[in-house]
Amino acid sequence: MPSQAVEVVELLARRATLLRLLRQAPRLKRDIAEELSVSRSTVDRAVRNLESHNYVVREETVSLTLEGRLALDAFERFTGSIGGLDDASEVLGRLPAAASLDVAMLRDATVVTPDRDAPQRPIASFVEEAERATAVRGFGSAVLPTVVSVFHDRIVYHDAVFDLTVPDGVLDELLSTQGDVVDECLDAGGLTLRTATSGLDYSLMIVEQRDRTVACALVYGDSGLAGVVKNDNDDAVRSADCVYERVRENASDLPI
Repeated sequence: MPSQAVEVVELLARRATLLRLLRQAPRLKRDIAEELSVSRSTVDRAVRNLESHNYVVREETVSLTLEGRLALDAFERFTGSIGGLDDASEVLGRLPAAASLDVAMLRDATVVTPDRDAPQRPIASFVEEAERATAVRGFGSAVLPTVVSVFHDRIVYHDAVFDLTVPDGVLDELLSTQGDVVDECLDAGGLTLRTATSGLDYSLMIVEQRDRTVACALVYGDSGLAGVVKNDNDDAVRSADCVYERVRENASDLPI
């Protein structure tokens, strides 16, 4: 990172609280000092520093500029991404370095991992989302009978629409162990199933519900599901859609 960019990041880290205050509304210096519980001289110094980068302007009040607002937004996305990487470290460690996973998926995400007392926590977390699905699109890298059962219920009894892509090996397992369930879903008209010769190193499901859409990444280890990353931020959903579309473009429809 260039030295100037490092300087800016350090400035934003020191002055983020003040910038967030000004994002709400312009303020007098004395009001800033009172609300932040700092001295007037501290406020003067902070304002001068921010003004030198064109992040604030001083008139009767101190107000945030467009550049200041955009800089704060970028800083918050950056810190959110770093925090997301840290939170998902255990899950990310299960994936190869070249895995197709965008940092947008991790920003402000919910990461669910198993522990000794609750080994089923990740699958339960995903099932909670799937049970409210009106539509699901995504790539499945493994067969989980509990998930298959929930998908069947949503398609056959709740008119949900599913667009799923799986690798050949998963399709073989699905048809050999859950063939009747797959047939019922296809007959109900709510399932489009495709096969892909190449895909992802994890399962990626974009789950539409009545009030939200959530992107879910299911990561597997040697003994099963190692964790689930869930994110309903718009950026995460858009990123997940882009990843899935790339997989889908190279997939073939399952012959009926």
